[in-house]
Amino acid sequence: MRTTRAPSRWLGSLVLFAACTSVDPGADAADVRAAVQQRAATDADGPREDDDATAAVRDLLARPLDEEGAVRVMFLANHRVRSAYERLGIARADLVQAGLLRNPVFDLDARFLFDGGTEVELGLAAPFVDLFWRPLRTHVAAHEFEAAKLVVTDALVHAAFAVRSAFVDLRAANSAVELHRADVDAAGSAHQLAVELHGAGNLTDQALALERLGETRARLDLAAAELAAETARERLHVLLGLWGPDTAWTLADAPSPDPMAGVDVRYVESRAVAASLDLAAARAGIDALAGRADLASWRSWLPEGQVGASAIREPGGDWGLGPRFGMELPLFDTGAAGRARADATLRASLHDHAAIAVEIRSIARTLRTRLVHLAARERFLREVHLPQRAEVLRTTLQTYNAMQIGVFDVLRQRRLELADQLEHTAVLRDALRARLDLQQLLAGAMPKDRGPAEPPTRTAPDVRDTESRGH
Repeated sequence: MRTTRAPSRWLGSLVLFAACTSVDPGADAADVRAAVQQRAATDADGPREDDDATAAVRDLLARPLDEEGAVRVMFLANHRVRSAYERLGIARADLVQAGLLRNPVFDLDARFLFDGGTEVELGLAAPFVDLFWRPLRTHVAAHEFEAAKLVVTDALVHAAFAVRSAFVDLRAANSAVELHRADVDAAGSAHQLAVELHGAGNLTDQALALERLGETRARLDLAAAELAAETARERLHVLLGLWGPDTAWTLADAPSPDPMAGVDVRYVESRAVAASLDLAAARAGIDALAGRADLASWRSWLPEGQVGASAIREPGGDWGLGPRFGMELPLFDTGAAGRARADATLRASLHDHAAIAVEIRSIARTLRTRLVHLAARERFLREVHLPQRAEVLRTTLQTYNAMQIGVFDVLRQRRLELADQLEHTAVLRDALRARLDLQQLLAGAMPKDRGPAEPPTRTAPDVRDTESRGH
């Protein structure tokens, strides 16, 4: 009787251990949210119920949306963000699973004898070697869980900066549309004037055709700019997770910022390496792989074993009780292949970690150089070139008022001014992108390669045609 109660008490303690283990990822989500808020300098809302999230999103969209409001909308409405938080639950469950002991196995054998009677054998056994593996498994799983939290944090920081970058693109696209509309007005005025002069016999057919071409080119450029603005807005909708009537929000007005304002470009290499979430996740993964290598080494000489109790009843006889023991015999699989694989995987991860550090340092230098050069170009355009262009237009108007030049010369200078303003808009956009990329890298998330910078949109080709028209 005592031997039959012992397995029951053991089984009961295991059930109690499993019941007391928590898989709730709520605290993990709070940790990740705090890390994202610190790194991305934003108010990152955590997971909410659907109704609460919808109400909060519509409250934000009811007023003109600025950059920080867009980031908050993204954290509330984007389902990929919510999916990232769910991955914390998966990682937490894996950690809890690693700390659980394997379930005992109950088996029953029955033999029906030809001369009558039945022989019954019962067994209850559990893998006792698993008691030694549990601390190692838990150690490995803890590092894997930490790596998973860092990966989720990295994804959310990426998402926050992606929204900010898309916001910069949308503002630049909207500004370009306004400048192209002004260019259409100038080109249309020139064309209308040319029609009137041609009708009076004061303008050649060629000059009229050139003015007509200038207006059609300006309208084509406006159509392309409007399409680019709509595309930029839709790209932002995807990042925010908006659809249907929620896409009818308005954009808040904001002054154009100085790309270098508040940006510290000193020691960017060391700061980027210290903050890198990729490196931190790689280190946690290396620790986990080192634990797996230890586990593989121990398992190679300590194979699986089971211990438990068995009971047997002979036909027409009494029950007999006794211990049960089983051990794996490593005759074919000695564990050498598993050890070699674990060791090679660990060494490969160490090389990958070093390679990531080299890439981060190179990206930091590249982004710093790109930001400094684009910011200098934007500042030169804003402070030197555009004022000089405005001065040219002013003096051209004065000369026109003195009746020394024609109105076409004034319209030509106006279109050249608009072309330079379009170039400034594109350079400012690229400079702000570079600033966001550097800030993202220093926040720990490696920015994705944008490829070569887009050339600035200008109306200069058709304007240059007008410089040789000689009205």
